[in-house]
Amino acid sequence: MTSLLEELRGLSTVDCDTLDADVARAIGPFADCTSNQAIAYGELTKVGGDGKPVHRQLILESIEVAHWMFGKQSDASLEELAVELMMVGLSIRIIPETRGFLHVQTNPKLAYSTQKTIRNAERIISHFKHLAPDFDPKRICIKIPSTWEGIQACRELERRGIATLATTLFCIEQAALAAEAGCRYVAPYVNELRVHFEPGYMDANKGAAIILCGVLQEFFSRISKQTNSRTPEVVAASLTSIDEIMQLAGIRHITISPPLLAQLENTPAAGWTDATVGLATRFSDYVSDISLAELGSIVHDEARWRMAVTRSENGLSESKLVQALNIFADMQDRLEGLVREANVLVR
Repeated sequence: MTSLLEELRGLSTVDCDTLDADVARAIGPFADCTSNQAIAYGELTKVGGDGKPVHRQLILESIEVAHWMFGKQSDASLEELAVELMMVGLSIRIIPETRGFLHVQTNPKLAYSTQKTIRNAERIISHFKHLAPDFDPKRICIKIPSTWEGIQACRELERRGIATLATTLFCIEQAALAAEAGCRYVAPYVNELRVHFEPGYMDANKGAAIILCGVLQEFFSRISKQTNSRTPEVVAASLTSIDEIMQLAGIRHITISPPLLAQLENTPAAGWTDATVGLATRFSDYVSDISLAELGSIVHDEARWRMAVTRSENGLSESKLVQALNIFADMQDRLEGLVREANVLVR
């Protein structure tokens, strides 16, 4: 019996949105593996039957390496280094279950600094080289929040041969800048990040966000045809139901959390008759030649771009971006707190 997950894999590339190697092993293999500070915190605070953290050894080893590295550089604190090493360490465990990119997100607290984000990204690459020297660094993709400064960091990293993904993306203006900067991927959020942390809360605008995913895919296709150049691939993210996922069928990549992957695997494709399957890809007419020209004119003008993002959806897009940065920054703080708590065991 064909599952809905198998059916979806015939329409879109399915990525796993997790750092749980057991899940990736059970339901994979996957193309890419995506992660962020919230996913890392959830994984690193898992407790086993003995009452101890499942990843206790990884945490302690990461802190030890961070101590060794701390005296050799001045760009990051001990806690920041240890968090980076822990996130990379978790990603490395999923290498056997992926054939594409491992996506690791930079520190969200650096989202308004281009240079600090670049240095953060380069440290992440160096951690992979240190911890997994046989792993191809060309399979590492750095996730960076879609602020003006963040996307300028993407531009420089892509110039240096490092793949990037513009994340926390809520409007076409962010996507246009990411395309102009040469990002490999963009990750539009279907739901604002808040839905994953406040039980019962729902994003009333998710329908428009689903359509945006299709619009962006068509937008990039048109740019590619006009310029004969590579444009970003769309990775639909921040999903809460298999209904949303199937509406996105046909989007190039969809990154999916373990609970939704399990639901898709356990749902027979034969019983799925929803007329909205593939809804996101039916809105190519929403992209006009005028909008292409207008967007092309703002990506070189920081002030105009910032105002366009501020005015997008009457301020809703910018509000969702700020909300996501706050949540991810809180998770970064929690991860650094985890390091401080465990550090006493290393000393």
